[in-house]
Amino acid sequence: MLPTGPENSSRKLVWIEGQSFVGWGCSECVWVFNPSGLPTSKSFDELKQKSQMQLSDEFASHVCSAHPQVKSAKLSS
Repeated sequence: MLPTGPENSSRKLVWIEGQSFVGWGCSECVWVFNPSGLPTSKSFDELKQKSQMQLSDEFASHVCSAHPQVKSAKLSS
């Protein structure tokens, strides 16, 4: 179950393509999905379903305040 509250009202699962990471992450913090390994399954469809469930469960249970975005430091001239 998704936790309720303002923190979770606008966050979305987004696809991220960066220099050091390609995969799923949160739109509101720096949380990214790092699976510990592929689930075991008997078919590709079962593998896909289990992977999607793992992603969904981990996204739903993460707490954005535990993964705050780093604010850029201002350079003084």
